[in-house]
Amino acid sequence: MLLQHLNHSPHGWELMIGYVYKDFGFAHNDQIISGLTSTFPVILDIIFKYWILRYLNRISPSFVVIYLI
Repeated sequence: MLLQHLNHSPHGWELMIGYVYKDFGFAHNDQIISGLTSTFPVILDIIFKYWILRYLNRISPSFVVIYLI
């Protein structure tokens, strides 16, 4: 539920990425945080969907067709 909320909330992603960015000791940079906010959720979504489709394909190829529809 948290990831679903963050997926649709750029402000939530900015807070989380800004916190991690600061935790690693980097100086605050709005451009880098904005860039990560716009790309990181997309990359996570791609990885998650690839993992699901790969898992479903192992179970039954017809599940992949059902999932994609």
